Amino acid sequence: MKSYITLLALASIAVAQSAQIGTPQQGTSVVAGSNVTVMIEKPNSLTSTQEVAIVIGLASCGNAPCPNTTSKLGEILYQGSFNPQYSSPPGALPPHQNYSLQVPASFAAGQAILGVAHLSLVGAAMAPTLETFNTTLMVTNAESSTDSTAARRSMRILGYRALRNLE
Repeated sequence: MKSYITLLALASIAVAQSAQIGTPQQGTSVVAGSNVTVMIEKPNSLTSTQEVAIVIGLASCGNAPCPNTTSKLGEILYQGSFNPQYSSPPGALPPHQNYSLQVPASFAAGQAILGVAHLSLVGAAMAPTLETFNTTLMVTNAESSTDSTAARRSMRILGYRALRNLE
């Protein structure tokens, strides 16, 4: 019977701590040097929880598999408080908090992992819990985005001129 109660207590702690990234979604493209809104959701729990802190980092994957966020968060974009609130109208989203963060202008283009470390105190004993979670993003350079747009425009202009010369 004691094993059952212990298992139930551990399960309630695990459920109580689960936060998640609401946005950006997996595979979203972001431009180095631009701002991105990161929404961290924290669904309600029957277990009392006191939020302590959150850390959000961005790590380049390079040509290798993306790093595990339990050992590396990469370049820290935010560290501080986490105070999830309901939005208006209530019930549209779980309690959450939005962070407007800037992707460093010098960040390497390519696949990157947005990692989050979330620390909270759970239950009557205020047991400290640390969880990490992540999503994979595609980082592009502002120059490459501008260059590709300019290249498309140039190709349209050249194509238009070539058609006019055929007339």
